[in-house]
Amino acid sequence: MSKFKKAHKKSNEQPAVSTQAQQVRQVPRLPAVSVILPMYNSSRYIRSCVQSVLNQTFGQFELICVDDCSTDDTVKIVAEMAQKDNRIKIVRLAKNSGGASEPRNTGLRVSRGKYISFLDSDDMYTKTALAELVAVAEKFQADVVHTEQVYFPENETIDVTPETKFTTFSKELGGFCKEPMLETDNLAQRVQMFYKGRFFGWVHNKLYRRDLLMEKNIRFDKLMTSEDIIFYFRVLCCAPRIVRVPNIIYIYRHNPNSITRKMVSVEESLHVLTHLMIEGSKVLDDFMSGFELFVKNPKLRQLPIDYIIQQHLIWTQRFYEKYTTSQLDALVRKELKKYCGEFVPFFAYLYGAIHSYRKRLVKYDKEIKQLKAQSGEQPAK
Repeated sequence: MSKFKKAHKKSNEQPAVSTQAQQVRQVPRLPAVSVILPMYNSSRYIRSCVQSVLNQTFGQFELICVDDCSTDDTVKIVAEMAQKDNRIKIVRLAKNSGGASEPRNTGLRVSRGKYISFLDSDDMYTKTALAELVAVAEKFQADVVHTEQVYFPENETIDVTPETKFTTFSKELGGFCKEPMLETDNLAQRVQMFYKGRFFGWVHNKLYRRDLLMEKNIRFDKLMTSEDIIFYFRVLCCAPRIVRVPNIIYIYRHNPNSITRKMVSVEESLHVLTHLMIEGSKVLDDFMSGFELFVKNPKLRQLPIDYIIQQHLIWTQRFYEKYTTSQLDALVRKELKKYCGEFVPFFAYLYGAIHSYRKRLVKYDKEIKQLKAQSGEQPAK
């Protein structure tokens, strides 16, 4: 028998190969996007939130819902939806973590997608959000796609159009882009832009390449609030390619029950915000110590810390308008004692002095805008 005939005969006897090929075809295809959704007592909004993902025109996703020990019907609602759509995965934490960091980190650990997106349980995606994000990421080989978002008060009708009135911190520097654009890869410039608000740290209006987050070990720190700001600062320092697009893909609900708006007592509020100022600054500084750029440029290293402290002081503005200086001084000293020990008087003075300076800046800024409005001069964009 010729070699050709032998080979031909062998090629007709391949039941094992066929079976193996069949088995390969049966392996589930990995999702292109893993949408990570932390949940805690979100029954009021969770159905519309999850439905906004299921309604996507882009279907190759997994929705990882991480429940932080809810005590309402949140899990029941999502479980009912999961019975009808196997793209929904529910993960339940054994113990309440008290914030979004651990649920998000858990979602990252179990995720399988090429890309990662984060969705808050009281918000929604526009119908073509994932399709738009993936298309841009693939076209530009992006590590991050940075988008805009609609911002609307609770109970207001949502009208997502290019003319929709919405706010975003990216307007503070450079304005909105008109077409996809690659942001600078110069780290010093990125840090300065972060400080000025161009790279505001919300994590939910962006798409991330999963391999970047895993390779650089970028995770959420366990902070009471603003963990997303520090997470995105880490991303800015590590991501080679960040593409900004004018697309509106995220519908942000102004929820009065969010953690930064639930702080009813001044004691509780000062605790959370002081934690952010001190612990957040420490986390940032420890992270920057691993970069030669920051070690050799102290002024550059101070900018992200200054930004975190400014956020704290802006939020404490409400207290200084309602309480006397003597009332607040006692509360500030009590809170700082947890961190500063015997140096409380010194740091309490710094706290008050910096805040007073911040108040004057805010006042002057308002006065300048009023004078420009009276003179007919258009405010700078």
